[in-house]
Amino acid sequence: MVPSLARQAVIIKCNNDTSVITGNYELAYALGLMVNQTGIIFPGDYTGMKDLQEKVMKELEGKELEDERLRRLHHMLKYYHPTDHFDEQMGELINMGLGEKYPWDMFRL
Repeated sequence: MVPSLARQAVIIKCNNDTSVITGNYELAYALGLMVNQTGIIFPGDYTGMKDLQEKVMKELEGKELEDERLRRLHHMLKYYHPTDHFDEQMGELINMGLGEKYPWDMFRL
């Protein structure tokens, strides 16, 4: 799996009204990006993707998301059901999202 493809998929989906996250690789980048863009604290004590997703979503409760793309991302995160699978590339994608400087530019890292 090429990490930049998961990144591009998430960015494209955030710009469309009807999209869904289709795998844990996209989820990993999306969770890192959501933490990056909302200023919530990254939960460093997660045990897997499902646990990380639950902790990030809990931190987002009651938070007003002004950017439409972030509202779409939140919606996608809310309805994605991750598998228990976690690997090194997912860790890399989380870090890509956390360090994202140009989140809405598909071709710029």
